[in-house]
Amino acid sequence: MKHLEGLDWPDPYSVQVMIRDEEDDCFGLWMLLDGKLREIPLMSTVRIPSDELITGGILVRVEKYDDTVAE
Repeated sequence: MKHLEGLDWPDPYSVQVMIRDEEDDCFGLWMLLDGKLREIPLMSTVRIPSDELITGGILVRVEKYDDTVAE
């Protein structure tokens, strides 16, 4: 992530990155905001926090699990 943030993008406002870690259910959308890659919330998904992962957690589709994950 740091490498992508540090590149000299000709138009950083157009940078969009799709990232899917091994445990994720689907791809997450990330965009450069203020020089940092930030995840853009996607409908029907939630990220379960984990400090061990570069993305900050596991991205899951809410409908795949019961309602307790989305709370």
